[in-house]
Amino acid sequence: MSWNRREVLGVLGGASASALAWAFTGCRSSPTVRAPVVPIAEGSDEVRAWLHDAVASLRGAGFARAHALAVRRTRATAAVDVLGSSVARARADGVVLVVETERGVRERASSELTRGGVAAAVRALAPKATAPATIEFGPAPPAIASHGELDSIGDRELIDRVASIEHRELPGRVVYAAGVIDIDDATVWSVEEHRDLVQRRVRVRRAMTRVAWDRERPSAIEVSRAWSGGIDDQTFDDEQIAYARDTALEVMTPTAFSDGIHPIVLAPSVAAAVIDAAVGALLTSRAQMRPEVVARLTADKATASPALTLVDDPAAPGTYGGFDFDDEGAPAQALTLVDRGVTIAALADRAGVAAKRAQIAGRGRRPGHTGPVEPMPSHLRLAPGAGDIALADGFQLDSGRVASVDPASGRAVIEIARARELAAGRPTGRVYSDLELVGDLATLLGNIAEASKQTRTFGIRDERDGLPTWRSIEAPYLRGSGMIRARRGELA
Repeated sequence: MSWNRREVLGVLGGASASALAWAFTGCRSSPTVRAPVVPIAEGSDEVRAWLHDAVASLRGAGFARAHALAVRRTRATAAVDVLGSSVARARADGVVLVVETERGVRERASSELTRGGVAAAVRALAPKATAPATIEFGPAPPAIASHGELDSIGDRELIDRVASIEHRELPGRVVYAAGVIDIDDATVWSVEEHRDLVQRRVRVRRAMTRVAWDRERPSAIEVSRAWSGGIDDQTFDDEQIAYARDTALEVMTPTAFSDGIHPIVLAPSVAAAVIDAAVGALLTSRAQMRPEVVARLTADKATASPALTLVDDPAAPGTYGGFDFDDEGAPAQALTLVDRGVTIAALADRAGVAAKRAQIAGRGRRPGHTGPVEPMPSHLRLAPGAGDIALADGFQLDSGRVASVDPASGRAVIEIARARELAAGRPTGRVYSDLELVGDLATLLGNIAEASKQTRTFGIRDERDGLPTWRSIEAPYLRGSGMIRARRGELA
């Protein structure tokens, strides 16, 4: 298939930056409409009072346990590309009430976070409730943290922050350039007996895209940063901007890649893609409901490299996927999943622990804080090594994309945007595109010889049934070996 510059702009920028902003938020209304601003800090005690009343009423109705979770969530996305700029905003509130009965767990969710909405959810669970129980909720939580201008930042200010990076002179072969800043601001309340909690997480993701013309096809690269905290806590420095430009301008080697097993260095983005897919497919109590996954883990328990230690740490400061407590009210604490190559734990919610598929809960998370609860990672951290790593001959695999793991067979396929050939420790100048790293996951992880001291962190925002989930992954470079082939997109 041949491409021309007009086609590239038509595919990537034909709808201007507004397409980027709406793709990030999923909104369908006019981009000029601002969601109403609610003074969350001032209204926090009022929300807590509604939830206290709900828990007391449900306990008074005879339920052994009652938990109330509420969220007030806003999102703002600003995009700037070669054709213009746009801002999209969205707002979502919700409350989830959960009770335990002799027959199991029941819950009621509502998008109406008001006194009347919470009371209606209580009546749906306990229509015959009479007197509320006397409940001890414990000490009041600290005041919600302020993030300064983020509470009132306007569209123009958001666009200016993106434009400060995008409005730079670019080489002629760069046919498309875009930048996005995406901000999720969620305040979550969690109330049950002896537990009265509130947290505010402002998750910020910056991304820039560069597309250059490479003979008869486009060559694209995206660079991103993601964190929790203030909007200006992180930005792109000159080195990262130059990396995006120069990587897009790389000329790909036109000859076909020779499939085979090669010595490799996995760049952090590739290592993160592998770890993310492996944890989702194998290392949660939900995944381990499948007997074939349990069999696979039993067979491969100690086959990963001793160079690999993997921790999920929601309490790590400033992380995109972190939290103070999960959506079942469990406080954040680090959990080691793999210790020097040996799998020792799985991510679990309360149901996973009750089913004896894990010993510790604390990863019960709801998409958008209101969807169905399930165990999910927060901030995965692959332990770094002691220094730099080097590869004499082989390939450095960069720009990891989608990774897939078949839970039953352990077969893995990781899409690679670029593979740089190395000879005698130096780049040969040959750069291959659209490849895959494939093979048995346990074998691939078992072949890892060492990890670098240098790490990079990636933030991932997915949606499930229209509701967002957030997680982040910190990974080093990894040296090992593996099967590389031209991309087919198949697990076989």
